[in-house]
This record gives sequence, C-alpha cells and structure tokens, in this order.
Amino acid sequence: MPPSFSRKWQGLGPAFPYLLLCDVLAVLSLSTGSVAISWWIVTEGGAADLSIFGIIAALTMLIALPLLSAHGDRLPKSRIMAWGLLAAVITALGLALMASFGFYHIGLIIFIYSFDVIAFSMVLPAVSSIAADLVPANRLADALSLQKSAQSLGRLAGPVLGGGVIALSSISFALWVYTATLLIAVCSAFAIPAIKPSNQTTKSHWRSEVRAGLYAKWKIPIDRNWTVFGFFIMIFFSPAIGMLLPLKVYSLHLGANWLGATEAALGMGMLIGALWGAAKVIEWQGRFRAALAASLTLAVGICATAFSHQGWMLVLSFGITGFALSISQLVGQTHRQLAVPDHFRARFSSVNFMVMNLASMLGPAIAGVALGMVEIDVVYTAFGLSLFLVAITFPLLPNIQAFLALDHHEVKNWYAKKHPELFS
Repeated sequence: MPPSFSRKWQGLGPAFPYLLLCDVLAVLSLSTGSVAISWWIVTEGGAADLSIFGIIAALTMLIALPLLSAHGDRLPKSRIMAWGLLAAVITALGLALMASFGFYHIGLIIFIYSFDVIAFSMVLPAVSSIAADLVPANRLADALSLQKSAQSLGRLAGPVLGGGVIALSSISFALWVYTATLLIAVCSAFAIPAIKPSNQTTKSHWRSEVRAGLYAKWKIPIDRNWTVFGFFIMIFFSPAIGMLLPLKVYSLHLGANWLGATEAALGMGMLIGALWGAAKVIEWQGRFRAALAASLTLAVGICATAFSHQGWMLVLSFGITGFALSISQLVGQTHRQLAVPDHFRARFSSVNFMVMNLASMLGPAIAGVALGMVEIDVVYTAFGLSLFLVAITFPLLPNIQAFLALDHHEVKNWYAKKHPELFS
C-alpha cells in the first residue's frame, strides 16, 4: 500500500472500515441492478418506457427527500442506512421475481422501484454526511476521499458484473445478484455503531425541522447559488450518463457488455481520481481552478460521447468524465459539509439530493422530447454544449474563491458563524 494511501487510514476510527464496506457493496449492487433494469426496459419497452421510468423515479425521490430529511438529524445515521437498505432488498427481490417469470410491465416495475427510491431518500443523505460524525474534522478530506474511492470501486465493478452476467446468463440472474449483494451491504450497515445526534432537536416537530433546513439552505447566498449551479449541471449531465447511454450503446448495435464496460469506465475514472488524481490536481491548481476545470471537462467528455462510434471510444470518453467528476465532488463536498453545523448536515444533504433529483427528472424529460425530433448523437452534442455554457458561470458564485481558499479549520461551521440566526 502506498504511504500516501496508508496515511489516510490512520486515525479514522474502528467504525470507518464498515462504512467503506457498506459503500462499496451498496454501490456495487445498485450499479449491477441499474445495468440490468435499464437493459431490461430498453430491450422490452424501448426509449419511451425508459424515459417514463427515469422521470417517475426522480419525481418520487424529489417528493420523499424533503419529507424524510429531518430524520437524518434525529436518528442514528447508521440505523437509517441499515433499515433503508433492507427495504431496498425487498424491492430488488420483487423485480428479480418478475424477471425470472418473464413478466414485463413498466407500470408494475415503476411501482415496485418507487419503494426502493423512497428507501434511498433516507439512505443517501445519511451516507453522504455520516463520515463527518465518525472522523475528526481535520481528517474529513481523507475520509471522503476513501469513501469516494469505495463508491467508485463499486461503480467500476457493478456495471462489469451486471453486463457480464447478462451477456453470459440473463437479466433475471443479474437482478438476483443485485439482491444478494444488497443484502450483504445491509449487514455491513448494521455493523456501524449507532451514534445518536449530539443536539436536542428531536424535541421539535419534524415539520419544523424540515422547514428550518430548507430556510437555512435558501438564506445562505453561496450555498443557494452553488445548489442552483449544480441543478443546471445535472439537468444535462444526469441523462448523458444515465438514460441516454443504453440508447447510445443500442444505436451502435453493441451488447450489454459494452454498456457495462462504459459505465465501469466512469467508475474507473472516479476511482483513479478519488485515490490519487483529484488530490494531485487540487494541490497543483488550487480548489477553485480545479473545480472550474473539472466542470468544463465534464462538458468535453459528454461532447466526445456524441462523436464516439465504437465501444472503446465510449469507454475512453466516460473514463475522462469520471475523473473530472471525482475532482468536482471532492472540492465541493468537503468544504460544504464542514461549513454546515453538525445538526443540519443531513437536511442540507437532503436538499442537495432533492435538487439533483429534480434535475434528474427534468433532464430525461428534455432528452425524451429531443429524441423524438433528432438522433441520439445530436442530443449528446446539445447536452455537452449546454454543460459548457453552465460550467463557465462557476466563477460568478458569490464569494466562491474566498470560500474555497479557506483551510479545513477555518471552514468548520462557517455557515453558522456567518449566519448564526439560521441554526439556533
């Protein structure tokens, strides 16, 4: 193990490895399931069904996230993760049974999958903020880097596993693999100690806490504008790496193995960035310039996908995109998590996920309309150019350069220092 990598492990506590194991298994299972479900829908129902599936899934999470967000600041996050993942196992089991009996019905698939989305509406904010509860503030960057590495490893292996299983066996068997792996992730989540929130907000009504989280998020200019920036980025980026990809692969007359390989390349790029590359780029360019360059590179990667006419070109484009994504995530999440007071982190994360899922709902809708008028390559080109136009507005975020120039001690609870009235 390289010294720089081994140093990241020191002082992170005994519970952190269980979090990494849970992360890698959960993302592995979800990536496997994503390939299986999307290929199932594409081959049985086509682009229309896939678009409807993506829109309704995003709409369901959009509604569930704000309603369930306060629980992440009231209950032990590890238990939220464990019970949420267990609920997802049940939904995965239902889809596996449908595929095993050869029964395809997009309405029933959406209905079953909606429960999975609701479960992850609680799991995702807890996963994204629990590291700050398990490790010291000055080690959060290392913890998030390792956490992103684990997630990237799962994102790398999952599509390969899913595409390989479909190619060698069947969609139904891939869904059974998805279910079994998710069940092991549940056991890992239960192994993480239950750490109760240190604040006393559990005495308040959950609706008041939800309103307080939304209000605080909106009243902080830098976080509000950063969230809006991310919203427009995801409108064009989410469909490009999601619903449009299987259609692109299918249009090139490639098999599910190439879909898996391309998604795996995204995970490989993220893994390389999380383990080594992102930190080097940030150290070389600084947080602000690295984040701006990463956003612009995302646009380049999506444009390159439009001009990819062979499998290896898709793999290369998504590998570059994954590397840029790891830089963007590491810069943003570390500082923004530290800036939020401990007892508001899950709610802020929920709002972020809510906004991203609103974008994930609008993006496929726009893509679906565009596909009815032009070819898939034209849609990819338009989305890549739109991403570029959004990315160049990053320097306009208020105080963004000064904020990213703060070290980890200075940025700790920075939002509360600047706006104490919002967090009382």
